[in-house]
Amino acid sequence: MKTAAVLNSVWDLLQKPIFTVGGEGISIISFFYFLVVIAVSIVLSRLFNRFMRRNIYSKTEIEQGAQYTLSRLIRYGAVTIGLLIGLQMIGFDLSVLAVFGGLFGVGIGFGLQNIFSNFASGLILLLERPIQVGDIVEIDGVLGKVEEIRFRVAIVNTYDNESIIVPNSDLVSKQVTNWSYGGDTSVRLRIPIGVDYGTDIEKVEDILLDISQEQERVLEDPSPQVFFKEHADSSLNFELRVWIGHPKDRIATRDAIRRSIDKRFNQAGIGIPFPQTDVHFFPQEEAQPADTGE
Repeated sequence: MKTAAVLNSVWDLLQKPIFTVGGEGISIISFFYFLVVIAVSIVLSRLFNRFMRRNIYSKTEIEQGAQYTLSRLIRYGAVTIGLLIGLQMIGFDLSVLAVFGGLFGVGIGFGLQNIFSNFASGLILLLERPIQVGDIVEIDGVLGKVEEIRFRVAIVNTYDNESIIVPNSDLVSKQVTNWSYGGDTSVRLRIPIGVDYGTDIEKVEDILLDISQEQERVLEDPSPQVFFKEHADSSLNFELRVWIGHPKDRIATRDAIRRSIDKRFNQAGIGIPFPQTDVHFFPQEEAQPADTGE
């Protein structure tokens, strides 16, 4: 009897409201139910995403970016539904959320513009998918691979193994180069070179084409091209244009081509001009002594 009385007292204590929200009393047990519903919604969303990966994604040709977007939307949708169900189970009047929504809107208007902008940009990225997980992008001169797109930020892993946290608003509002857009990552390189006046133009062209064909990273289609650009002040200017399969190889390919150009031009006796300045000194005549008439 005493044990039952103690249990009843504990149960009554757990059901006793400890605070009120919108006129509704919130007890310890109701708050526990609320947490259980949220936890169940998270677990169900993970199980459903696991089912999708094993039975849907693996058997269809859904691209990686679309899989990631769908999984994220399922998780956030399940948690939102669980939150609403949990609030209703504890007797919370959902109409009160309108008040909180108004207050939240005021807070956004005064101090949360960036957060809301990044959140809205994250939705745009997930729905329109101009940039997807796995894409090769270049932001402010930094080249990297998109590893993750969250609702507020994106994670870009550079080829120096550095993880860059990029706000979603920058991906939407600023100029971003997406080398993977459309599935083609090939890039054209332009390599300028100048030679001395009097050099055989056809010989220069043949050497440059031979160098480009020797490079493993240079694609055969489109084929390399050499253009005679101009008669400059002190040189004949050419431009070698080649295509490579991936933007990450730009630096290495330019380095290899320039080294080969320097070697082959030296062997062929072709000079590469550089700016020179001649300074001439003229001796001044000695001053003649003034004639005093004496």
